[in-house]
Amino acid sequence: MTVTHQELAAVVRKARDHAKALLDELQTQGHPDTRQSSSLYLALVTLQKRLQAVDPPPPAIARFVPELEQMARACSGKLTSIKPLIDEALRLAHGQ
Repeated sequence: MTVTHQELAAVVRKARDHAKALLDELQTQGHPDTRQSSSLYLALVTLQKRLQAVDPPPPAIARFVPELEQMARACSGKLTSIKPLIDEALRLAHGQ
């Protein structure tokens, strides 16, 4: 795993943690954005696991850009607070 993979994984972990807290809050409220929040959280969990894979090693950083762009587009309504973290991850990914 490269340093950039580690940095990207750290930002994705922050976004994942924020998404989890938001998901818990929305579930408690019975909010209609719960399903979208759950999908985003699960996507972040999966992305983080792929970034931290050892065998086989994670793919090149550029391969994560389309997923991150899709996640950024999904950050509307109650999920807008997660978007800055995903944008930060995108900046890191584009830097490669």
